[in-house]
Amino acid sequence: MTDENRSLLAKLLVPVGTLYLVSLALQPPPARWVGLGCLAVVVPLLAARALGTVAGVGPWAERDAE
Repeated sequence: MTDENRSLLAKLLVPVGTLYLVSLALQPPPARWVGLGCLAVVVPLLAARALGTVAGVGPWAERDAE
């Protein structure tokens, strides 16, 4: 696998995984409870990642090379 493919795979992993958890949350129980439980853990991490990317806050913020 080339570095370009790995980078694409890494970028797609988060949205595809989140969509899978949403699809699980829309299924009848017990899959619904598994999906909702996983989303309860993943959504705050996604929010932190978005804040780091957009606002430059937290561990996902771009670091200036000094």
